[in-house]
Amino acid sequence: RLSMKHIVCATRGGAGSRAVQERAIGYAHQRDLKLAFLFVIDISSLEDADEKLRPAIRDEMAWLGLTLLGIAQQRAQSAGIDSEIVIREGPVRDEICSFIEECSAELLLLGAPRGTTETIFGDDLVEQFAASVEKDTGVTVEIVRPRPSSSQDTPEPADA
Repeated sequence: RLSMKHIVCATRGGAGSRAVQERAIGYAHQRDLKLAFLFVIDISSLEDADEKLRPAIRDEMAWLGLTLLGIAQQRAQSAGIDSEIVIREGPVRDEICSFIEECSAELLLLGAPRGTTETIFGDDLVEQFAASVEKDTGVTVEIVRPRPSSSQDTPEPADA
């Protein structure tokens, strides 16, 4: 494609992943932009973990990231969209900001955890995070919320 700009979809797993990935795929198609799925490994919050366990935990998170990104890439491919998958390691906010600047992102999509609600004040953590990334990078950040769960919801198959 001629376009150098990207849509970046930060993926972390959880209920919001499918919704945010589908939105990113739709935007990539509509705007004819490159699509990158990003997963950030941040083990800094595991300060209390036994030092010997940290490499194993990091490796498990890398495996989880590759698995989640592979599913996202398959979804994009099924929709006729080429995508790249990227795993970065370090503080989540720093790595997201660095990556979206490196790839000339036009848009960053974040999935909100289930149970968060959109408020007129923009005061939940994902909204604060999005506002801070947008302010520092100048890149538009959109939060995609999962559909509310109902008693009819069934878990999504791992290979979906």
